[in-house]
Amino acid sequence: APETPVNESRTFYLPLHVVKKQKNNNAKYRIVFDGSSHSPGHPSLNEVLEQGPNLLPEILATLLRFRLHKQAIICDGSQAFLQLTLSEEDRDATRFLWFRTEKDADGKTHLLNDILIYRFSRLPFGLSPSPFLLSASLRELVNKNSDTYPLAAKQLEGNIFMDDFVMGVCTEDEASALYSEVKN
Repeated sequence: APETPVNESRTFYLPLHVVKKQKNNNAKYRIVFDGSSHSPGHPSLNEVLEQGPNLLPEILATLLRFRLHKQAIICDGSQAFLQLTLSEEDRDATRFLWFRTEKDADGKTHLLNDILIYRFSRLPFGLSPSPFLLSASLRELVNKNSDTYPLAAKQLEGNIFMDDFVMGVCTEDEASALYSEVKN
C-alpha cells in the first residue's frame, strides 16, 4: 500500500529479517516480521494488541476424531492469513521499511539508498491476535454457508486447526460429497 499520513497514536514499524531455507542446490528466502520486538521502555505491538480468546479445538481430540474413520480428508486453507484484510485505520500499526530497488539491463536487482514506508493491507502472520482473527473468520464463513453446505459446515465446525482441516468419514461417497462441499 502506498505511504499515507502518519496516525501518531497507532503507528508501529515492524522489524523484519530474512530466513534462508536451503534445499539441495536451491535457496528459498522468506521475510519474517517481528511483532514482539520493542524499543527499551516501550511495549511491543503484540503487547498492546488484544489477543482474543483461543478458539482452536484441542489438537489431540481433533486428531483422535480424524483417526476413527476409514476415509480421511486433509485440507490446507491456501494463504489463509492473506485472505483477511486490515481496516484502513489499523494499517499504520503494521508499517515496515523497505529499500527501493531497480533492475539493470541484465535483469539483476539492485538496492538503492532510498527507503520506502509500506503498510500491510492484509493480516500479517505472527501478530498476537492473528490466530483468533483467522479462527473467528473461518467460523463466520462456515456459519454463513451452513445452509448451502451442511455436510461441510458440520465437519468443519470442530475440525479446523488454524488453516488446516482434518476430517474423517465412513464411506468413499461421503468423502466425495464432503470434498466437493469444502472445495466450494
